Amino acid sequence: MSKLQKSTQSIEFVDFIPAELKENKTWEVVYYMKHPITKDLKRIRHRVKPLKSTIERRKLAKRMIVNINKKLYSGWNKFIEESNTKSFAKVFDVFDTYLMTIKKQVKKETLRKDTLRSYTSFINNIKNYLIENNLQDIFVHDWNEELLQNFLDEIFFERDNSARTHNNYLRFINTFSLWMIKRKYINVNPATNIDRIKEGTKKRIVISHKDRETILNYMKENHYNYYVLCYTAFYTLIRRTEITKILVSDVFLKNRIINIRADISKNGKEQVVTIPKPLINVLIEHLSKAKNSDYLFSADNFIPGPTQLNPKKISDEWAKLRRKLKFSDKYQWYSLKDTGITNYLTLGLPLIDVKNQARHHSITQTETYTPKNIVKAVKSIESASLDF
Repeated sequence: MSKLQKSTQSIEFVDFIPAELKENKTWEVVYYMKHPITKDLKRIRHRVKPLKSTIERRKLAKRMIVNINKKLYSGWNKFIEESNTKSFAKVFDVFDTYLMTIKKQVKKETLRKDTLRSYTSFINNIKNYLIENNLQDIFVHDWNEELLQNFLDEIFFERDNSARTHNNYLRFINTFSLWMIKRKYINVNPATNIDRIKEGTKKRIVISHKDRETILNYMKENHYNYYVLCYTAFYTLIRRTEITKILVSDVFLKNRIINIRADISKNGKEQVVTIPKPLINVLIEHLSKAKNSDYLFSADNFIPGPTQLNPKKISDEWAKLRRKLKFSDKYQWYSLKDTGITNYLTLGLPLIDVKNQARHHSITQTETYTPKNIVKAVKSIESASLDF
């Protein structure tokens, strides 16, 4: 490497060194240009073809130099010209473009609002990580395996999140990267070789009958509307986000069913759940002054009303209740649903009926809730005359 090249590589704001003629064994027009990725000055050479007249050959070289330098001073960069120009888009700008396309799909009802909400959350957290590490101005070509692996390590090891959270981020990164490939920002998915972390078996926490009575009595006396919501979740097995979107018009008291519309269902399918006898009178009272256009549980203290409830409010209220009653944090709000499923199975209800009430995708998923103390030995195996 020449002294000139070494010195210019150390000058941060030098973008190029003008072209000049080198009359060596091979005549060359030589100039240096900063590579947009490595930030190093790279030497570029153009051979000056031999001519019979040395004077004419120098004139040719001069025309080449004038043309190259004119382009250099105008801001031309050979490396950018030869590469995919989209690779020099800023990651933050591409994030915003991506969210814009998601918003349009939600508007056209080809994607759910929950998808937009979760993707926005993922992107905001990735942006915060990049800002904290002074990487907010990186380009798309910096969206590489090393960057993503470092971010995911931060999520799992430094922030002590679960394997499931790590894998959810990885799933989003894959989705976003594939979208960038389709939009010609990148050519390969940098997350392809990043491994998922094995998730432990999801723990099914059943709330004991004694603790359920304590919770029930406390809510009835101190927060009746929230009691109705929890009671509904326990018997109908409706998920947290879904229950915030149910309208009064979705409840058919005469038929003893609640319709879970396709646009609010987690699996995107319209299905119905049954209202068991203990719940029916509670709902009748709850809906006595409600309008069909109201939400079943609104942001107005969980009573029927026109403003949609934020799902987080349900969990926050549960955390307050748990602290008040000094219960372990192993009792999460979704433990109500887990307990409801387990109790239905304990009562001996047909597995298919419980599956349909929980709206599981398969019998196998429902079977994971079956308490081992109600599983019976297979009679034919038990009585088999098998000799060793």
